[in-house]
Amino acid sequence: MNKTLIALSFSALALGSTSVFANSTPAELLQDRYSTLANLEMHGGQPSPESQKALFTESYFQRATTLYEWALPIVNMKAMQEGHARLMDGTTAYNKIAIYQDRLKPNTKITTPNSDVIYAMGWLDMKDTGPLVIEHPAGLQSLMDDMYQQPLRGPLDKDQVHGQYLGDIGKAGPDKGKAAKFLILPPGYTRDQFKDVSDEYFIYESNTSEVFLFLRSFFMDMNKLQPAVDRIKEIKIYPLKGHGKEMKFFEVSDVPANALWKNDHTYYEMLDRAVQNMELATFDPYMNGVMNAVGIKKGSKFAPTPEQKKLLDEAAQTGWKITKNIALNFDELSNSKIGDTWFWKDRPTWVAHALTENGNQNFAVSDAYYRNVKTGYTNVDALAHMYTNHYSMSTGMINAQVGKGAKYAGAYKDSDHNPLVGNCNYSLNIPANVPVDLFWSVTAYDGATASGVDVENHEWPSLGDRDHPIANKDGSVTLFFGPTSPKDASLAAKNWLQFKNPSWFSLIRFYGPTEPLFDKTWRPGEFEKINCVD
Repeated sequence: MNKTLIALSFSALALGSTSVFANSTPAELLQDRYSTLANLEMHGGQPSPESQKALFTESYFQRATTLYEWALPIVNMKAMQEGHARLMDGTTAYNKIAIYQDRLKPNTKITTPNSDVIYAMGWLDMKDTGPLVIEHPAGLQSLMDDMYQQPLRGPLDKDQVHGQYLGDIGKAGPDKGKAAKFLILPPGYTRDQFKDVSDEYFIYESNTSEVFLFLRSFFMDMNKLQPAVDRIKEIKIYPLKGHGKEMKFFEVSDVPANALWKNDHTYYEMLDRAVQNMELATFDPYMNGVMNAVGIKKGSKFAPTPEQKKLLDEAAQTGWKITKNIALNFDELSNSKIGDTWFWKDRPTWVAHALTENGNQNFAVSDAYYRNVKTGYTNVDALAHMYTNHYSMSTGMINAQVGKGAKYAGAYKDSDHNPLVGNCNYSLNIPANVPVDLFWSVTAYDGATASGVDVENHEWPSLGDRDHPIANKDGSVTLFFGPTSPKDASLAAKNWLQFKNPSWFSLIRFYGPTEPLFDKTWRPGEFEKINCVD
């Protein structure tokens, strides 16, 4: 009976079944499950044979669920790599770069892409080449992460928030946006070995032999993208020693692509592929042990039984729902537990990527590894929120400085703190004089996949200042989101994104943020519900 109840309640919760315990609430089902586990039969501290099997099953499920959350940065990265490999003749390599030459469109499924810059991505493999040189063009804002989505360690700089450049190159990097050479070191090399060339290169160290290179090129005219594309194509990447290969650029804006993972047992298979192909980090030996207990071990075949695959299906679904719940309610987590999540205290539905203390946007309480800067603890909720819906990390992503880098704020709810849903219409007011040197934009994302919503009246899922929306008399701009057109035809043409995704959320981006954003004298409105349709 105990074993049956565990299996039934577990399946009902993990898979959303309505046929089991139809009259019970999720909370009641959970309590039944907890009570069943707590009261499993024991004899003098020894579980009965049936209890032993139930406890082993429960242990496997719990470890797999915990592993889902912990491994999100790794699987997120691997999904992007495999999705882009399919766009680049089936493989990634140091000389291959995928470019979204016509901006990234909803046909590319990837977490929270920015359609308002020219994206380019590559995965640089140093296993056979050793250290690589990147000749990085001027004017780009780029970053480099290892396969754990941890930023590469760059030059020391006392003026940096954490005393060192982490991941950033280009506008937010040590080159300050000028053309420069970077030397990338795989594991086994240290910057001390290259002191004699330190005047020639900015040196970055990686925990893994593969490195994610993320390039962003800017444009100010929506009809003149080619200069931004050409700027990316100036990049050169080659081994420090030996002969390099010719650079290959793949223009992929119009090629449908899926760079996401699935929330079933194949999530763990993707994790295994990542583990087999990269150096196993030593920074978290306990979780390496949990991974081993689930069956993922470097150098060994991952071969779960049919019963384990079913548990992995349910663990992945449960882990996904837990992380999505954290993201949806990130505004409710603003307390001493993890730091402040709000960007503006009187606009609490806007949440920040980087946790703060008392809303201080000049300094984050999490570092670029999502560790609390005071305690050293990992901010697990902040990490889950980040990697279930976003990707890539660097100092500039969380600690933008006035006039440099970018600031982001996300909204999952309307001004009444209700989730944003696709059958309702919303407005958003952007006050005049948005504090940016470059541009601002607002993008709508699908609640399930975190990729851009399928917009019916626009090629891209975003609107911003370079779209030249119609302004109000006071200089502010009102944007509209949802299935039904605003009554004013001119607003419908310029200020409206039409879509019907079941659920959605939004990001507002500020590139080249200026002082009024940091001192909060400028603040956007919140999403205001207008009406809902059947």
